[in-house]
Amino acid sequence: MRTIYLGLPLLALALTACNKEPGEGGKAEIRGTIYEQRYSVQSGNPQGDPYPLAEHRVYIIYGDDDFASDDTRTGPNGEYHFPWLRKGDYRIYTISECGDYNNCTEGIFRNVEIGERKEVVTVDRITVRNYN
Repeated sequence: MRTIYLGLPLLALALTACNKEPGEGGKAEIRGTIYEQRYSVQSGNPQGDPYPLAEHRVYIIYGDDDFASDDTRTGPNGEYHFPWLRKGDYRIYTISECGDYNNCTEGIFRNVEIGERKEVVTVDRITVRNYN
């Protein structure tokens, strides 16, 4: 009679299945708002007050990934959200394109941690620059 030991491999499989990486598949959410601030090309000074920016692309990076894992666009009031996330560390970012002024493109990043299964994390407002 042969004895087959399956306990240890099954235990290892069960432990790795419970340790889920950051990403989709949970019940948490990250949300925030993107604003735009206009600047004068000639003086470099701000013009008026920042306002909510519609249809602007926002990206999310799951955990230690090197590239964007997903993206979304802001609604009419500048708000965005990434639903159905698991606990873990994330990076939210967007691009501020300065047009012809100094020919710049600037990434604006925010680190976010989801610590609870159903947590809703609100990211501090992000303001992009627009030189006109």
